[in-house]
Amino acid sequence: MIHAKQTSGLQNGVMDRLSRSWNVTKQTFSVMMHDKEILLFPILAAIFSLISFAALVAPIMATAFVSGALGSEASGLIFYVGIFAFYFLSAFFSVFFNAGVVHIAKTRMEGGDATFMDGIRAAFSHFGKLLQWSLLTATIGLILSTLESQARKKGGVLGMIGKLAVSLIGLAWAIVSTFVVPAIVLKDEGPIDALKSSVAAIKKTWGESLIKWFGLNTVKNAIVLLLSLFLLIPGVFAFGVSIPLAVTLIGSWILCVALVSIVFKAAEMIFDTALFMYAETGKEPAMFTKEVISGAFVKK
Repeated sequence: MIHAKQTSGLQNGVMDRLSRSWNVTKQTFSVMMHDKEILLFPILAAIFSLISFAALVAPIMATAFVSGALGSEASGLIFYVGIFAFYFLSAFFSVFFNAGVVHIAKTRMEGGDATFMDGIRAAFSHFGKLLQWSLLTATIGLILSTLESQARKKGGVLGMIGKLAVSLIGLAWAIVSTFVVPAIVLKDEGPIDALKSSVAAIKKTWGESLIKWFGLNTVKNAIVLLLSLFLLIPGVFAFGVSIPLAVTLIGSWILCVALVSIVFKAAEMIFDTALFMYAETGKEPAMFTKEVISGAFVKK
């Protein structure tokens, strides 16, 4: 009897999670359907990141490799310069174009209708603050990468503990910085004040002990799983039958996963904007229900 109740409770919990995940996705995508130009922002972020990597980061890394082969002591420094350049440029293009998404989403949820260029102009109006935040993010990323590298070299139990600690620190940083870009765009704050606003928004609305419920990620992972079942796995097995078929299936899988990632990257920024607006005003933004917004975080 007890086992049956536990099973029923587990099934209800799974169904509730799937239902809420679908509602989050549906309401977030309703914003995106009204402003389809939002999808251009993550695409541009990816393109500019690739261009900057090819034009700047790759040559720096190649120089570090050649210097190391020639026995130069400067190779290590050049390598870390390359790593920092990669973190910084990736962070900058991500936050810059995310700022455009925030502006357009916020305008839509307030009843307006912003254009793609409105989003670009909004991002440029906060250029300095976004640049500062990118530098801070890149610095944190480089520090965590260095610590993880040292833990990996250490090996053994201490190495495992070190890698776990770095992962937890990285997770904590990702959580507390969730609303930084919305804070910069919507409140015109600098990076430190925006970080404080991000933390305050979480604490004020959902308390210090919280669990972020990744409704969008649940749907995204389900789509990627289906794509893997219908494209990736058949593509791997197809190598024994036809190499062109295998390449076509696996190439299609890579393209589809990339497109899904771009779409959900924009969706996550839209939802974060809605959450921040709710945290600041206590009112659910237009196009989102109170159940979806307040249910995004659950008090322990």
